[in-house]
Amino acid sequence: MPATRRPCAGVCGRPAGPQWWNALRRWAVVWLSVLTGLACAGFGPPVIRDANYPPRRLYPEQIDAMRRLVSAPGISAGAGLILDVDAGQTLYALHEHQALPPASAAKLMTALLVLSRVPLTDTVQVSARAASTGGSTMGLQAGEKLSVHDLLYGLLLPSGNDAAVALAEHVSGSEEAFVAQMNQQAAQMGLGESHFGNADGEDLPQQVTSAADLLTIARADLSYPEFVRVVATRETDVAGRHLVNTNQLLGTYPGADGIKTGTTDAAGECLVASVTRNGHRLLLVLLHSADRYADARALLDYVAAGWSWRPVTLPDDALASEFGPDGQLYRLRAASAPDVFLPNWQWALVRPVRVLDLKTLFTGNQPVGSLLLTLDGNTLARVPLTAWPGP
Repeated sequence: MPATRRPCAGVCGRPAGPQWWNALRRWAVVWLSVLTGLACAGFGPPVIRDANYPPRRLYPEQIDAMRRLVSAPGISAGAGLILDVDAGQTLYALHEHQALPPASAAKLMTALLVLSRVPLTDTVQVSARAASTGGSTMGLQAGEKLSVHDLLYGLLLPSGNDAAVALAEHVSGSEEAFVAQMNQQAAQMGLGESHFGNADGEDLPQQVTSAADLLTIARADLSYPEFVRVVATRETDVAGRHLVNTNQLLGTYPGADGIKTGTTDAAGECLVASVTRNGHRLLLVLLHSADRYADARALLDYVAAGWSWRPVTLPDDALASEFGPDGQLYRLRAASAPDVFLPNWQWALVRPVRVLDLKTLFTGNQPVGSLLLTLDGNTLARVPLTAWPGP
């Protein structure tokens, strides 16, 4: 018997490619005009037809979602960027390559050099220069000894400039030598819009970076498990000090788990934020904002309303079973697979399809076909199906 293809309800797959924007423009032109033309006549939602399958409908909520997706909220920041890390998709960008002062977001490069070059268990003796550093501090005293691990908390929670200088001196012998290594690291990472002048991020004419460069640095930092733990900490006691994280998204925005704030006269309010939901991470960068938390919440809400990840599922209906070549009824199971990432308005157009080879012996081990997720003629995912005896 030949292979059979059956459409079914459900979702499955892997991250969608960048074709979502072209699909958005194509469907938007067609269905916005259709909806506008028919609404006054009292017709129902538009129907999308395919030569091989029953109609798929775009309902008013999909049309509304489509409109919202092309109308990102206005923000006060001079530059911004949002990336869905697992999908590898940029969901928002504003002047992301403009070189701007980073304020204490520069400490993300300081942390990266520390994590990659010295053990966390190293002991650091605080110099008089480090202890006298002004601005935000963790309250270090000249001559006291702390571990690199403790100083990382001081660097990343209260944004301690004193911790930044102490770590720089420990790694490179002097802050000046450390800054040279920061710029070497930036060059090696291809960060063409970044130049550092100190380890703590205080304003200097030559100290600039971009939202795109900061996002790259943050992704490198997140490869270190201890960095992930530190930046997600709201408050803790370290070396006799109670340290409080300056990131006010922690504990107030769902899924917020990092990363770093920065504020100076030249830089304004800056924020590099991480939000993780259902195992998927978003990274947001804002530079030169007048209200970073209002900007961040507006953009994160916009993304949450506009895109979503959905898991692979085989609908629990008649399509979850099939008669095998032996005439016995078998239950079908879909293998586990990565989720699919799509704009929310497109989910109404997704077509899961079951493809079975009825010549294959139905057993519990051997795949008997696939579950496909298709959109606009493209296959987003292909998941093996196995068969097990029973209804």
